[in-house]
Amino acid sequence: MRTSSFLALAAVAIAVGAGHSAAAPIVFSAAGADAASIQATVDAFRAVLGNPNNGTTPGSQPSGRREINWDGGGAGALAAVFPIPMTTFANRGNVYTTPGTGFEISGQPTPEFGDINPTYPNIFTTFSSPRLFAPLGSNILDVLFTVPGTTDVPALTTAFGVVFTDVDFANVTSVAFFDELNQLLGTFFAPTFDNGLTFLGVSFGAGEMVSRVRITLGNSPLGPNDGGAIDVVVLDDFLFAEPQAAVVPEPALLGLFGLSLAGMWIGRRRRARS
Repeated sequence: MRTSSFLALAAVAIAVGAGHSAAAPIVFSAAGADAASIQATVDAFRAVLGNPNNGTTPGSQPSGRREINWDGGGAGALAAVFPIPMTTFANRGNVYTTPGTGFEISGQPTPEFGDINPTYPNIFTTFSSPRLFAPLGSNILDVLFTVPGTTDVPALTTAFGVVFTDVDFANVTSVAFFDELNQLLGTFFAPTFDNGLTFLGVSFGAGEMVSRVRITLGNSPLGPNDGGAIDVVVLDDFLFAEPQAAVVPEPALLGLFGLSLAGMWIGRRRRARS
């Protein structure tokens, strides 16, 4: 029994490594002047995620997706600032962190982050009106996946997509995907469209599981004027496959499995020679 259990665990360890080396992600991307320009690509990605949209239903559901559009409160909602970590959307399976000072959802009295810079309403447009989202004090944020309804129970997903607004520079704005061992699965760059909208979605289908994504927005946090060498980018909708509760292999344990396998092989060789 001990041998068979050990071999089963070792097979799991080997499968984890093999699955990641066979990554074959499907990338969905589009850019254009308005929401209609990227709608078909967003809908295609949504179809891959599947139905239903589980909204704020607590717990990991057997199928479907989650979406976040920041638009709670409607057109009259005030701009709102949030601390780190931001757990407001843990009811959908997201917790946010940033190297900066916090987060803001845009709103009245000056929408599209006009409270930060009065030029921003002229360059940022919405995919789902009326509100947008961005980190403060940094152009980087991390999306951590949790079991919906919890802030500290890790979860994994297979796909994540995001709408950006005003991506000016190629190969700068990106989404990096990390697995349950915090190993990089891949970094993908958003297409550009000045003063327009961009969608980037990635679906993994070869056994990879995503525990975190890091989003890099242009080359500057909110504050300075956009233009010239400065590219300020903010966010609209998030869409992702239903987060499932994580069973995370411990790296030390996987190493122990490898040493044990080597010991078994050496022992067999010695017995074969005797």
